[in-house]
Amino acid sequence: MRKWTLILALLILVIFSSGCINSDVSRMDQLASTINDHLKEGDSYYNQAVASTNKLQYEQALTQGNNAFSEFDLGRSSTQEALIYARNSEKQVYIDYFQLTLQELDLRLNATSELKMAIPYLQGNETTNANQHLDLANDYMKQSVALATQKDQLVQQNVALFK
Repeated sequence: MRKWTLILALLILVIFSSGCINSDVSRMDQLASTINDHLKEGDSYYNQAVASTNKLQYEQALTQGNNAFSEFDLGRSSTQEALIYARNSEKQVYIDYFQLTLQELDLRLNATSELKMAIPYLQGNETTNANQHLDLANDYMKQSVALATQKDQLVQQNVALFK
């Protein structure tokens, strides 16, 4: 009788622990989808802000920049949560993926901030200061794209782990 109780307890423990691992992976999948949505929306708003800036529509550019920042920030929050699940899963590939995503979003937030800082200088015809901020925005965005490429390579190398 004692032997069966021990076997049943071990079976329950195995089922519980595998359920926790699967729920971490499942939750990371859900969050990854949310993060990608925020990245896409943020990119769209950012590109609109750049286009509006080029058309000298500064108020519109600021609004779109604020929207981009909000989307990237929401993506960052979701990524921080996903990184906790990744660490719990103890799978280095997931940890690396979400760390790269976090760095990517930080760079996009910085790019957006620089773009928004350039706009008042453009409005005041202070092109030297505006160009400094615009150059920084471009540099941050280029670095962000490089990290996105690294992320894509990580996914390609580990297709079975990413659905």
